[in-house]
Amino acid sequence: MKVTQLGHVVISLHGVAASLLHGDSERSLAVLYYPKYDPTDFNKGYCTSNPAYQTAGQGYSTELACCKAYFNGQKSGLCYSKLPNPPTVSPTAKGGGVVNVWYADYSLDWTKGKCINKAPIPNGRQTYDTQLACCKGSYAGQASGACLATLPNPPTVSPTAKGGGVVNVWYADYSLDWTKGKCINKAPIPNGRQTYDTQLACCKGSYAGQASGACLATLPNPPTVSPTAKGGGVVNLWYADYSLDWTKGKCINKAPIPNGRQTYDTQLACCKGSYAGQASGVCLATLPNPPTVSPTAKGGGVVNVWYADYSLDWTKGKCINKAPIPNGRQTYDTQLACCKGSYAGQASGTCLATLPNPPTVSPTAKGGGVVNVWYADYSLDWTKGKCINKAPIPNGRQTYDTQLACCKGSYAGQASGTCLATLPNPPTVSPTAKGGGVVNIWYADYSLDWTKGKCINKAPIPNGRQTYDTQLACCKGSYAGQASGACLGNLPKAPTASPIGTKSKFFPIWSGWETGYCDNDPTKLTGGNSYLYDTQAECCDAWFSGQASNACLRYDPTYGSRSPTQAPIQ
Repeated sequence: MKVTQLGHVVISLHGVAASLLHGDSERSLAVLYYPKYDPTDFNKGYCTSNPAYQTAGQGYSTELACCKAYFNGQKSGLCYSKLPNPPTVSPTAKGGGVVNVWYADYSLDWTKGKCINKAPIPNGRQTYDTQLACCKGSYAGQASGACLATLPNPPTVSPTAKGGGVVNVWYADYSLDWTKGKCINKAPIPNGRQTYDTQLACCKGSYAGQASGACLATLPNPPTVSPTAKGGGVVNLWYADYSLDWTKGKCINKAPIPNGRQTYDTQLACCKGSYAGQASGVCLATLPNPPTVSPTAKGGGVVNVWYADYSLDWTKGKCINKAPIPNGRQTYDTQLACCKGSYAGQASGTCLATLPNPPTVSPTAKGGGVVNVWYADYSLDWTKGKCINKAPIPNGRQTYDTQLACCKGSYAGQASGTCLATLPNPPTVSPTAKGGGVVNIWYADYSLDWTKGKCINKAPIPNGRQTYDTQLACCKGSYAGQASGACLGNLPKAPTASPIGTKSKFFPIWSGWETGYCDNDPTKLTGGNSYLYDTQAECCDAWFSGQASNACLRYDPTYGSRSPTQAPIQ
């Protein structure tokens, strides 16, 4: 996918910049950490410096930054627990060294696990308002019932048995190996075990992704998981062949389809969905007509698009336009767009420094050494982080028009609330509920599967949950990239992009230094472009001052006409 405008910025800067500038880990910057996913359980994933996993996702210079980027919200806290010195984020302790929230004690074996409220709370650990909620959220399915047994008044979990020692609910039989696991309805129900109304619901909830299909096979009428095969043992759907190494992975349509495997209508859609970012390009190469990824080179072995040079260390990374383009590499129409998209948060500023005319990133300071924009102070620990407006602004640091916007953008999910607490008038994070037990802000409903996730405004708001002013903003912030579109599908009306008209702000469109210009057509404005100006002259002066071609001031904006005094036509 190409980014055709200046402002498409993939902002992952909180973790990257924090680790580079603050030094959250003492490990060498020359080492990069990559995510190592467990194919069956998100809570078993962690970050490793083993280069064999570099294709799993973008590398980070510190283990902490990698954990924040890929495993933030991991209930087990496994990734954070592997850090040399795991940070802590604890609410103010009550008397006796305890806090008013509960979390899982992962220092114990799973069968003996329980919930505690001792201070300090491990960094990244999921917290709950009550001990019961913690047991349900962290130890659902615990066969021993150890967590529930520690409650002051453990709940009764077994319905009255029907004749023959069976009950009218189903639960997973964890006495069996995962590959042979099934759902049963024998009494008594193990204490704390998750129950379901039907055997099918139990299989889907407890054995989703079970490749053997053992659970579904025990149903009276097992569902068909593979469409009718065409001649030759193939089906009309495509899925990822995970029997191969990631770098050699491809999509196939052989029957039968593995139980629980994501399927796609076309081979191309499968490659994009399952092997996005595959550097080798093997999946795309197996297509009948593989897409062309390298534009025709111009003279001198260069092409008219730019891409990140990942052969260099992150701190020295830059964008180049040499042919051939590596297969599967993200490309951009301009060098500037490439730097912003691939090296956002690069503290060294190396990429921007290679531009013919590097943009100025620090506005003129006002009196007292402050500027009129805000940015995150990554010299502080995350739990104590806040937003400041002191000059000069660190090179490459994301800036915001207001202190509140900065706190929301850079410290979303900060449990301590330090950033918001520094505001002149800190906002209330739990608004008074309106009629019907709802509040006027929205948050992600993490009780649902990711593919079915949506945003809700029911009270009370879970402790530490990120909130948004609108349902749309919540979907964009919490479910960006959700392939099913469940969150957006829950909106009253799907969002539309409509031009604002003659009052639209001007923004730069970088098609090259001598051809770049400013326009005010909102349909050309890509997400993330925050460089907006009231007039064409202001925009041109900020981005294309000294342009020999005078292309910017010569350009007739979409809405309104160019002022004769701005750009006399020669």
